[in-house]
Amino acid sequence: MSISALKKEVNQLNVAERIELADYIAKKDESSDEARRARIERRMRSMDRGRKFSAAQLMAVHQALKAVGV
Repeated sequence: MSISALKKEVNQLNVAERIELADYIAKKDESSDEARRARIERRMRSMDRGRKFSAAQLMAVHQALKAVGV
């Protein structure tokens, strides 16, 4: 089934069905709990070493993206 066909099908779903589908897709993406856990642990260690952003920095990036229409 093509992406466009899937989109047509999704457009015919009611809100509850779309929520259920979104939940299914999100869970499907967590295919490997072990790989996911390792990825999260790597990111947390990176943040512990100082690789993170302040709320002000994130707002500045948000505003810049918004200004260019993204």
